[in-house]
Amino acid sequence: MNIFEQVLAFTVPTAMIGGLVYLILNKLLKAENSRRNFELQKLAAQTITPAKLRAYERMVIFLERIAPESMLTRMNINEMTALQLQKNLLIQIKQEWEHNISQQLYIKDDSWIMLCNAKESMIQLVNTCAAEVTLDSTALEYAKHIIETYSNSPKTPASAALTLLKADLAKLR
Repeated sequence: MNIFEQVLAFTVPTAMIGGLVYLILNKLLKAENSRRNFELQKLAAQTITPAKLRAYERMVIFLERIAPESMLTRMNINEMTALQLQKNLLIQIKQEWEHNISQQLYIKDDSWIMLCNAKESMIQLVNTCAAEVTLDSTALEYAKHIIETYSNSPKTPASAALTLLKADLAKLR
């Protein structure tokens, strides 16, 4: 038994010290891993936040660029028919949308839905106003009808989207 007691006298303290070292190292490694994850999140925030801000800025510009007054001032409507103007307006809306489609990666889902609604609303406005003017109407008459219809709207989907974008942006700060 003497040998057994001697082995036991060395084994038990060694096992206890080994267990204690394991616990300490495990705790240190977890703390280091947590610190490293925090640093990565901080670095990602420094990279992503400016991209999010740019996305919100671009979508505000998108809303401004698809406003009827804005689109119509960028065109020479004097030499167009109402049908040509309708086609050009629809093309402009589509091009603006396609130019900014990638911004959905950075914008909240409910805001993106509001932006889609604003785009669709503008397309619907262009088509509805086209249906309400006569076939021989000039582009100028058609443009006036679009602006009057748009300005008589109490709250447009574009203004609702802009309000939501501003609220989202305030939360980002």
